[in-house]
Formats: sequence, C-alpha cells, structure tokens
Amino acid sequence: MKNNSNSLLHSPIPASILASLLVLSGCASGPENVVSLSRETAQPQTTLTAEEPADLPVKPFATESLYDLLVADVALTRNQFDIALPKYLRQARETRDSGVIEMAGRVANYMGDHKSTLEMAHLWLENEPQNPDAREAVMQAYAKLDDAIGALEHASWLYQHQDDSEAFLAVTSIPTKRAQVFELLNAYSQVELSKDKQPTLLLATGILFRDSDQLAKSEQAARQFLATEPDDQRGLLLLAQVMHQQDRIEEATLLIADALERQPQNRKLRLQYARFLTITDRSLAVTQFEILHLKDSGDQEVNFLLALLLLNEGNVQRANLLFTQASSSPSLRADAQYHLGSIAEKSGQPAVAIQHYSQVRFGRNYLAAAARLTVLLAQYNNVDTARRYLQRLRSEQPEQAVALFQIESNLLISAKQPDKALLILTDGLDAFPNDSQLLYARSMVAEQQDNFALAEQDLRALIAQDINNAVALNALGYTMILHTDRWEEAYTLIKRAYLLNPGDPATIDSMGWVLFQMGKLDEALSYLEKAHDILPDPEIAAHLGEVYWAMGNQELALDIWQLGLQQVPDHPAIIQTMQRLGTSIDQSADNGALGSSGEESSAQEKSAAETSTAKSTKE
Repeated sequence: MKNNSNSLLHSPIPASILASLLVLSGCASGPENVVSLSRETAQPQTTLTAEEPADLPVKPFATESLYDLLVADVALTRNQFDIALPKYLRQARETRDSGVIEMAGRVANYMGDHKSTLEMAHLWLENEPQNPDAREAVMQAYAKLDDAIGALEHASWLYQHQDDSEAFLAVTSIPTKRAQVFELLNAYSQVELSKDKQPTLLLATGILFRDSDQLAKSEQAARQFLATEPDDQRGLLLLAQVMHQQDRIEEATLLIADALERQPQNRKLRLQYARFLTITDRSLAVTQFEILHLKDSGDQEVNFLLALLLLNEGNVQRANLLFTQASSSPSLRADAQYHLGSIAEKSGQPAVAIQHYSQVRFGRNYLAAAARLTVLLAQYNNVDTARRYLQRLRSEQPEQAVALFQIESNLLISAKQPDKALLILTDGLDAFPNDSQLLYARSMVAEQQDNFALAEQDLRALIAQDINNAVALNALGYTMILHTDRWEEAYTLIKRAYLLNPGDPATIDSMGWVLFQMGKLDEALSYLEKAHDILPDPEIAAHLGEVYWAMGNQELALDIWQLGLQQVPDHPAIIQTMQRLGTSIDQSADNGALGSSGEESSAQEKSAAETSTAKSTKE
C-alpha cells in the first residue's frame, strides 16, 4: 500500500494531543522552563522605534562628527536606518563616546547586524568595564550570534558582581550544537565563583546534561544542587523535567506536590503540578488550573491551558470565553484564535470561524487554520475565492509556500478538480524544484488520475535524492502494482522499503499485496494478517479479504470486509473488491456464509486463483 496522504490508513496523527499541549505548552525543552530567561530574553532589551530620538550626550564634537550625528538622527526619525547605521558606527569608532556607541549598537541590533552589535558592545565595555549594562550588552550580542562560550565570560561577571544568576543560567539556553555542549560544559567547569555561588554551577550543568539527553548525569547534578538548595524552584523543576523525560511521571508529580506543600503560593510549581496532572488525572488538573485562575484571572497562560481542558470536557461556552481572554496575549493569540475558529465552525458559525482563522498568522496551528479557512471559503463563497486567499498567503509568508501549495492542491481535489490540483503542484515545483513534499504530493495526484508515467517520474526523483526513502520506495512499488504488470520490479522496491521500515503497516500491506499478485497466496496472507493486526484499516481489510476469498475462505473474507465497512461505510476499496468478486454483505446474509451459490463461489475461487497464477507468470 502506498503512503497516500488522503488515505485513512496514513492520515497524520494530530500534533495537538491535549496532554502534550498542556504539559509542553510554552516550553522550549520540557514541562516548565528552569531558567526564566529564554532565548528571547537573552537579547538586547531595548527596542528601537522610529519615534525614539537619539540619546546623545552633550559634549563637544568635531564639526564632521556633529554633521554625521545630525544626519543619522534625522534619518532615524524617518525610519531610514540604512542611512543612520553607518554614520553612527563610524562616529562610535572615531569618537569612542559611550552615548554614540550605545546608540550605534541599538540601531545595529534593530537592523539585525549582529557583528556590528557585538563590536559596539565591546567598545562600550572598553570605555566602562565596571558597567553592568555594558556587560549585559556584550553577553546578549554573543547570544545573538549563538556563541554561548563567548557569552559565558560576561554572564559569569554579572553573577559574581551583580548576583544575576538568571544571566548566568540563561547562557544554557543559547542554541548550541550537540558537539559544542561538551565545550560549554567544560567552560562552565572553569568559571571561578565565590563559594556561596558555586552550587549554581551544578544547576547550569544539569540543564546542559538534560538538553543533551544525558538524563542520568542531569538528575545527579539536580539532586546535588537540591542538597544545598532544597527549596529552589529551578532545581525542583529541573529534576521533575528529567523524571518526566524518563517516563517517571508519577515520581515527578509527587516531587512537585511535596514542594507545593512547603511553597503553596509558588505559581511555577503549581503550574507544573497542574500540567503533570493532565497526564495522570485531568479532573485534578482542572482543579489546580482553577486555583491558579482564581489567584490571577489575568494570567493568560493559565486561561489558555484551562480552556484546553474545559474544551476537552465539553464545556465549550467557558472554554470560548477563556480562549478569548488568552488571545489578548501576543504569544498565545494565534493558538487561541485557532481554537476559537474551531469552536465557531463546529457550532455552525462559518463567518465567525473565518474571522478567527484569518487571525492565525503564525505558530503551530497556522497551516491547519489556513486549510480550514480555505474549506469554509470554498463552501460559503467559491473555490476561486479560497484559491486567491491561499495565493495571498504565499506572497505574505513565502517560507510556508510549499505547504500552502499542498493545501491548494487538496482543496482542488476535494472540489473534484484534480487536473487543476496537478497544475498547482507543478507550479509549486517550478518555484521549488525537486522539493520532496511537492514531488510526493504530485505523484499521488498523478496516480489518482492514472498518470503512472508522471507518478513514477516524481517518485524516482525522490529516490534519487535519497536511495533509502522507504516511503517513496513503497509508494512506487505499490503504484506499479496498480498500473502495470511489473510485479517483480514492484516486489524489489517494496522489499527494500520493508527492510528499511519493517514495522510500517502500509509497507507490510504492500508486501502482502504484491505477493498476492505474484500468486504466492500463503506468503501474502502472512503479511496481510500482520498488517491488519497492527492497523485494522479498511484498505488493508480489502486486500486481506480478497486473499481469504482466493484461498476459499469466503466466510472470513466477508467478516473482514464487514469489519472494514463498520469503520468506513461504503469504503471504495472494499466495495469495488466485492463487486469485482460478485458478492456483497447483503447477499451473504441471504445465502449463508457465501455471497453467491456454491457453484458460483467455486467458479469465482477458481477464476481468482487462475488470475493470480496468470499474473505471476506474465513477465
């Protein structure tokens, strides 16, 4: 069986499983962030706006410098940052004035010129080596360049001299390649801190061990830290995260529950406790989220997570209210609007749903919202309106263009316009040559239109990119069965896919089906029964039933088909198989176990066996 995205067998598992959302929502690397400073906060905190005047010191400058600074200031007020920046940079280097340096660094940061930002931060620090703001600017500039080791020296100074432990720990959140984690761990081990601050080193290394999947070492570091700081929420949360990652959810829950008894007002601990309970006891989770909500009804993170739970319990009205409140938070707006759109759609308010879906401009639900919105536009306006909306999205968000081409293709297939779907995927491949997603999507649409030549071309292009692409190998082999009599070649492709991914039910089904075409009924039956045991899908049931039928076990065949039709009534693969064999579920009820008379069944059995044998000797 090919991995067809439109097949029920291969429908993707939803990414927003409730428990995962509740446990992981808003977290970069675990149930609750240990360090309050995230990657975003490990950056310059000053946001430059066009209206903000240059804060230049009053001191004598050379005439040329004054002219440059005046031009830069005027350019800044006009949003002409490309004019302002080089003039500020030049005068920062020439005058070495801290005010000019700071402004140059802020403009450089605003424009994303991270190298210049770092240069200006270093100039500022040279002028004022004891200024914590200058130190922080250097640290944040290194963070922008993903240079954790460079940032650590200055974060350590801030901790030692300003008691800023958050800056010290924030370095662990700077993106670091796995191979560099060991370098960063070594750098932390060489940091010199006063004795009272040394336990924080254990916390930092514990975080790094966790992020590099060295969970035993992370747990050891967390426990050593807690031995000196038993009620520190950061250590407790780190240890709980590690336990959760090790599937020790009950231990993690008990750890946080015990800590809450000692710190009942600690929001982060209670929030983590509530998240863990969404896995072990959702009713208790609701109670904990309600406590948090009563304490601060304006806590939009709590409102959002509570709304998810209430929606799952069927309390749609209150969930709708909480999602509306949560959407006031910029970080939660997109997800909240998506759920509001879903609620409106299910309650028969398409216009309201469209309004909400259209406000999902980013995030994990962006593509799902775009897909639902286009379906609604097609239903309540027309397909052309929906297509124009998708085309606009592609121009606004080119990084999502590949997926948006696929959504438009799916829309056209649903509208029974497969020829246009093929054209839009071809347009996508013109824009993104050899894109694997578009190649696979076009191969599936081509196969549905009996264009095997194009389907084979695209699938072979995928295999040329990756000779171990099990999905493409299986799809090509299965498509070959459907459209040609090249069964030996199909078997070779499917066998390669099976060896690469022996647990995939779609590939196991394909193995069984190609063996059936080759007349190897016993072997075919073994694979198909295995596939059906793993995933009792109607399409697998259609194949398994036909093998039973061909082997003379019509009663089992009808049972399997009936089971498949209970899942998906009128499933085309089962209905077409039964029609081809001259039987039906209704007939079986009238004629006992068989769908026709005994003589007719015997003739059908013989015909099926002869057909199968003929197929196996055709090449």
